[in-house]
Amino acid sequence: MAGTKVASEDAYGVPPKEDVAHGIRRLFAAGGLITGLWLIAASRWIVTDTVVPWDSKNQFYAFFRFMAAAIDSGASPFWNPYHYAGHPSVADPQSLIFAPAFVVWALFDPAPSLHAFDLIVFAHVLIGGLCVGAIGWRAGWPLAACVLAAAVFMFGGAAAGRLQHTGLILSYGLFPAALLLLQIALDRRSIAGAVGFAIVAGTLALGRNQVALLLCFVLIAVAVSAIVGADRPLRYLRERAGVLICMALVGFALVAVPLLLTIQFAALSNRPGLPLDFALKGSLYPAHLAQLMVPNIYGVQDAFWGPGPDSVPDAAYTDDSFNYLFVGAVPIVLLLWFGVIGGWAFRRGRVLLLAIIACALVYALGRYTPLFTWAFDWVPGVDLFRRPVDADFVLVAALALLVGHLLADYVRAGLPRRRIFASVVVSAGVVAMLGWAVAFSERSGHGTQALLEVLKALPIVLGAILVLAFAGTTRARAAAAAVVALIAIADLMWWNVAFRLNAEQRAHYAVLEQPNPADAKVIELVERLVRDRRAAGERPRVEIVGMGGPWQNLAMVRGLEATNGYNPLRIGFYDRLVSPGESSWRPELRSFPASFDSYDCALARTLGLEFVVLDRPIEQVPHLARRPVADVLLSGPDVWVYRLRDPAPRLKFSRRIQIADADATNAGGQLLASPSPDRVLIDDDTPPSRNYLAEGSAGRAGIVAWRPDRIEIETDSELGGMLALHDVYYPGWIAEIDGASAPILRADVLFRGLEVPPGRHRVVFRFAPFALDNLRDALKLALRRGE
Repeated sequence: MAGTKVASEDAYGVPPKEDVAHGIRRLFAAGGLITGLWLIAASRWIVTDTVVPWDSKNQFYAFFRFMAAAIDSGASPFWNPYHYAGHPSVADPQSLIFAPAFVVWALFDPAPSLHAFDLIVFAHVLIGGLCVGAIGWRAGWPLAACVLAAAVFMFGGAAAGRLQHTGLILSYGLFPAALLLLQIALDRRSIAGAVGFAIVAGTLALGRNQVALLLCFVLIAVAVSAIVGADRPLRYLRERAGVLICMALVGFALVAVPLLLTIQFAALSNRPGLPLDFALKGSLYPAHLAQLMVPNIYGVQDAFWGPGPDSVPDAAYTDDSFNYLFVGAVPIVLLLWFGVIGGWAFRRGRVLLLAIIACALVYALGRYTPLFTWAFDWVPGVDLFRRPVDADFVLVAALALLVGHLLADYVRAGLPRRRIFASVVVSAGVVAMLGWAVAFSERSGHGTQALLEVLKALPIVLGAILVLAFAGTTRARAAAAAVVALIAIADLMWWNVAFRLNAEQRAHYAVLEQPNPADAKVIELVERLVRDRRAAGERPRVEIVGMGGPWQNLAMVRGLEATNGYNPLRIGFYDRLVSPGESSWRPELRSFPASFDSYDCALARTLGLEFVVLDRPIEQVPHLARRPVADVLLSGPDVWVYRLRDPAPRLKFSRRIQIADADATNAGGQLLASPSPDRVLIDDDTPPSRNYLAEGSAGRAGIVAWRPDRIEIETDSELGGMLALHDVYYPGWIAEIDGASAPILRADVLFRGLEVPPGRHRVVFRFAPFALDNLRDALKLALRRGE
């Protein structure tokens, strides 16, 4: 009956306890239905032979393959030599090194398939869905509410549109598990629950992305709300002090060191900080809110015509996948009718979720509201990220939980009391938002199509309203809830599962798994040439440009040391001087600064760059200052492979040195001191301990053992000298001479140098990012940055 009050509940909305056996059956039923929906969804990718596209494969899958291969070879995956001439994967949030499911899989599978990768990602979404269902079960929701909330979480909005952003999805999928364990730990004062929460929340935080940051804020807000909302807050806090301390200590122990290494990398990267104007370009344009209930109002299924970089320059760093919001017409009806008009969203146990939704929405809108600018200036961590639209994930997660609460309230209490004024205001707001979307679509001549999409959604809206409105008894309301949940889930899965924004033909990424004959021919040629050079004692580098998205990080998959790749994070001085760029799928994205103006410049030769793979003749590469002297190994029609002449060896052992500022450039960007084959250039920030008077070679040096995280070199010298290893200089590398540590100098602009005494010696370079000296240096750097 309308207006009936819900039975008394606690802060989490938990009603009086039901029969234990019945409750367990209901829990298993909810879990089975949620898993069944997930299986149906996952099967669509399998049946259609599609995979999650774009960054999922071009970036994250390549990192996964590298990690699996490194572990299989007995090496650690902490340093990646196949990416930008050397990359600290241990500090890169996108490397998956701290994603337990991927690490476990890599222990048993040295070459995971594309579908295996997707399965692990999907599993995180399933875990989240099951935990949403468990949260609902604890709150006494009916089965329909549990399953609907889980479906919205698994398939709604950003969870579908941005499935390709693997790191964000992993953090998002773990959030309900962390929330569930937090509730259990606080409710039961459970130390085991506290430890479980700390482990899951710590893993979520180790995603080290903006979604992880925002979801951690949400978890803190939930804990604070539980304390403040208790009948006797001080007593509640005192009784749970041990639980809270345990959470803090275990969580800190898990995340402190990896976060410190990431802060170190960020400070030394190409993105030590972001200007506000740059971040604001990742804002959600308000007219996109119409997509919450009308999925195709901007043609996202076919040819997108909505607000985007071309039509809204202020939001240039978003696209149709970033802006996709569809969670279903039924959940929005429940939110607006029961939650806002009926006032149920303002009840105990609901108002926090409503506040989270409001904050997430305002944050996502970025430049169109004052909240993000304030957060960017004052909230720790926000200024590290570039897209406020990431808050869409928080919006969907909180909306899923609130919708579950509202549908459960309906089954228990019937319809809310009528509020004419609120109904008129909310209805007018919905009409205005949809009208804005139609008007915006009309700019590109798609107004009629947008209006038709709105009309297509009307039967679902009206049908849900009628079904809910005419159910009088509790049993009838339970049936009505089941019907509308079924409609909502079907609507979500029809639009959001394996569609244009999250599915692409597997064949498009075949080069990463099973290359077609033409691609295999190119890869075999390059790999054979590299093997021959390695057999001769050298380690040549390659560069791949213009070959399309899947080729950008192919070097990681094939074990080729590359000078470029695909990643927004790169070591700062390397990126400035070599400028390989964030991506290389189009040649025009590869810039050539004055310090690296051609493939045969001094810096390119010192890198040992020997093979270049292009989609065109080398003279047609944009921005190239001059055509390098190179041998053509493969000449079209689709791929060109070149061998550059006179690359420098990986090792240089000399008694002639020059001390200079390795970073110094003139007004035109030219290096003031360039590397040279007849001397070792040492940066003045890392000077040698003594002068070297003699010139020329210091003696013999050769690599005797190599793996990604460790290089062993034998030297033989009468007088000693400076050894330059042309691998990228970066903190965390340790040098040892016959087992005794020795300081690493910055040599030949980008690389590592070491003073070697006379005699025969075994020199070892090994990557030890967790060494106390490196952690101490990283902490000092973090503290200086925070000043």
